[in-house]
Amino acid sequence: MTQAESPVSPKKDQEVRPLMEACGIDVFKTARNNGFNIDTKKETYGKWNYFALVLLE
Repeated sequence: MTQAESPVSPKKDQEVRPLMEACGIDVFKTARNNGFNIDTKKETYGKWNYFALVLLE
């Protein structure tokens, strides 16, 4: 896909952050190593937990 065909504007592309998985971070292992109970779910209902990583320079 060329830049002209991209549904996202060039400026927006520069603001997008890569996923943790794309950076080689094992999200499940990282969460478990920090005391969180994390698992996959097959159901589309119920309580969900969201995890994020904040990196400071």
